Order: sequence, then structure tokens, then C-alpha cells
Amino acid sequence: MNAPLYDLLSKIVDKNTIRFHMPGHKGKNVFKPFDEIFAYDFTETPETGNLYEQTGAIRDAEMLAAEYYRSADCHFLTGGSTQGIQAAIGESCGINGSLLIDRCCHKSVVSACALFDIKTYFVYPEIIKNYGFSGQLSINDIEDVLKKNRDIKAFITVSPNYYGIIQDIKSISELCHKHDVKLIVDAAHAAHFKAIGFKSPIELGADIAVLSGHKTLPVMGQGAYLIMKEQNAKIRQFESMICTSSPSYPIMLSLDLARDWAQNTNDYLLCAERTKDIRDFINKNTAFTALDDNYGLNLDRCRLTINTSCANISGHDICEKLGNVICEMSDDRNVVFIMTAQDTQDDFLTLRNKLVECSKGRIRKISNENDIILPKAKQIMSIRSAWFSNYKEMNIEDAEGKVCSRPITPYPPGVPVVFPGEEITVKHIEFLTKRCYNTISEVLVCD
Repeated sequence: MNAPLYDLLSKIVDKNTIRFHMPGHKGKNVFKPFDEIFAYDFTETPETGNLYEQTGAIRDAEMLAAEYYRSADCHFLTGGSTQGIQAAIGESCGINGSLLIDRCCHKSVVSACALFDIKTYFVYPEIIKNYGFSGQLSINDIEDVLKKNRDIKAFITVSPNYYGIIQDIKSISELCHKHDVKLIVDAAHAAHFKAIGFKSPIELGADIAVLSGHKTLPVMGQGAYLIMKEQNAKIRQFESMICTSSPSYPIMLSLDLARDWAQNTNDYLLCAERTKDIRDFINKNTAFTALDDNYGLNLDRCRLTINTSCANISGHDICEKLGNVICEMSDDRNVVFIMTAQDTQDDFLTLRNKLVECSKGRIRKISNENDIILPKAKQIMSIRSAWFSNYKEMNIEDAEGKVCSRPITPYPPGVPVVFPGEEITVKHIEFLTKRCYNTISEVLVCD
């Protein structure tokens, strides 16, 4: 094992030191579920080091992760990908800068734009027919926006998205650099890509990428990696500005151990094989259809996205019928499962059997359902102005013509349908109530 932070903390634990410092549990067994975790939960001391000072075992662990992801640098994040996305936008755009946004972006982009008063431009991905969710971005659409708006400093895209669709990062990065624009990749769902033989966004030309270790690797919640094409100490300042001054040592420890584990096992390749097998099985033996390579898309090999509307049942209904098998998310047409190396053969078999049971008596047929596409929005005021304005709550059905004050963001997948400062139209209301987000009833609008 080569995990420097784990080695250091283990040595300190073994010394049975008497701690007259934070945290308050003092490394003792207080609550049974935390018996082992508390021992490794430290604060910044001369021995343990400081995340934001870029020294010691933490820094050594970060550089091993940078090497693994073939990047010039890596920063551990204990505030999730949200911390990394906000820091990347702050460093790349600054106050009052301009940002081009993939409309599939996570809501953390919105809060960054409010914080730094960012001017926004958007590109909209295509819609995958029948599935009804966002797919590939058009390189021509991106270039058209960049040509018309020379003030843009950075572009942020999501790859892969919640449904497992990967963007052409190499082509997008070449285009961005041609226009002297930084490329930030929200790769929150791609921390495992190296373990299944895929290149990291940095290898493909991105300037900054953020990977949520906790989403697909054995990392504690909120653990993420920020990787960069070039070392940039300035971005660390933004990370510390946005996140706590007391970053979690157990989270950092899990980031160190997970990287070592991913680097030295083939377990994820087995997971990818099992995911392909269950995709093939679903397409051959059930009324549902699993998104696969036949759609001409570049897909995450460990994401299982199943269309259920072809069998005349919603993803929400399937989610309920699965019982003790819990999916990652569902919408009115699909159900999504995150497969990892920690899922056993029995887990895969149980899921397969549950889907077979849900499929009984159903017939697959071509859907005549029209795709309700996310409407393009008109921006009335800046995100920051709308966010900090007086607001009132009202029923979504009555919000036509109002200006959104807080992002209307069904979760998951956490993608804002309407940004603060945008006008809510009848088409937005239709999308929210009839598409997949019918749980949204009340919204906040500028008063």
C-alpha cells in the first residue's frame, strides 16, 4: 500500500497520544458506529499537517492522486464537487467575469455565479429521443457562442451527465483554447474512469476537472478531487474561501485510500463487464431498454440507464416496485443505477431478477410520446441581483411571467430548470409539471 496520509495518521494513532486539542471526542470510542473513525479524526497540528498549506503527508497523497489521474496537480476537497466547481469558476472568471455554461450544469454553478456576480451564456445539449434527457453538445453551437461573445473567460461542461453520457472533451478543449477560454469539466461522476481504462478530462485537454470520489469510489461523503493541467496555488485560496477551515481528516484519508485501491485492483473492470451483461440481458429479456453503445454515444461503462416508458410505465413507478433495491434516480421515463466495484455478483443478480419481475406482462413498443424539451430562457436580471432580491413563494402554476429568485432545481439530478434572474414561461411550467419533475409545486420569485 502507498497511502502516505493513512500511514502518518496510523503512526499517530498507535502512539496513544493524549489530545488536548480539537475534535471534542479526542479520538476516543464514544459512539459505537464511530469507534474506528474517531481515532483517525484529527485537526491541524504540526504532526498532521494542514490541507491549505500544501505540505506534509496530505500534499504527498494529493500528488499521488495527481499522478494517477495524469494531471499536473490534485487538490483534496472535503466540501464535495460543489467546493471544486465554485473554486474553479471563481479562479477562472473572477468578479464580474463571463462564463459559458452547459445547460446540464449542477446547481453549484448557480451559487458560484451569484457569489462572484458572473455573466452567463448557455449551450443546450441535444435530447436523446424516447429517453427524453440531454445528450451530446454540438461543437458548432459552442463555437458560435464563443465567436459572438469575446468576453467569455471559461466554459463549464458536465461529463458524464447523470445518465452516463460523456462529452467529446478533446474537441471541446481544442475549441476553447483556440478562443483563449479555459475549460472546466464537472466530472463529478467520473472518479472511477481511470479504473475502467478511460482517460481523465485533463489527459483530454481540460484545464480543470472536479471528480466526486464519493459518488463512484469507496470514499466518504463529500470527498472529491480537483485535478489541473497546470499547478495553480491561487485556486487553493478559493477552495479555502468556500469550504470550512477545518477540513475533515477521515474524508481526506478515504480519498488517499481510495486512490491507492483503484490504482492497485482490477475490480472496476469486472464491474464494467457485469454492467454490460445486465444491459444486454435487459434488452434481450425484458420489455425495457437499457441505454447502450448502439445509440452512437460515448457512455460510462458502469452506469445503467433503463428506459421504462417503452413498456408503458414510468421510472418513478419502477423505483417503487423495486422494493429494497434502491436506484440512484428516476424520472417519468427512466430509472438510473450507479454500479461500482463494491456491488457483488449477487447484487447484480438481485437487480436483474427485480427488473424481470417488473417487466412481467408488459410489451415493449415504440413510443409515440413527444419529447418535452427544456425551454430556452430569457434573462431579465443578473443571477446575483435575483438571488439577493426580496422574494416570495408561489405555486408553480401561477408563476408565468415572474422572474425566478432561486434556482428551480429538482434533485436528483440537481440540474436547474430555471436560473435566478430568468423569466418563468408557460413552457417552463409545462416542463416542470408534465416532464419528469412533477414534485415541484412551489417556487421562489422576485417580489
